[in-house]
Amino acid sequence: MNPRISELFDELDFITSIANNIHAGSLFASESIREKLLIKAIDNLREIDFIRYSLNPQIPEPWASMTADEIIKGLGVYK
Repeated sequence: MNPRISELFDELDFITSIANNIHAGSLFASESIREKLLIKAIDNLREIDFIRYSLNPQIPEPWASMTADEIIKGLGVYK
């Protein structure tokens, strides 16, 4: 797994823990702190999606609907 993704998930776990404590009333936080936590969580999720997409890009049409043999034959590559 990409090390940056691990860091982002760790940060999300930390943010979730803080948010749960705020929600339970065991931790006081101003509205601006809550907003900053939410923004940070959203930023992390966007970065995770970006990394995930770059590691597993979608295959564009018409390649996606072709078999491996059709692609190989179309590229002029022989087995």
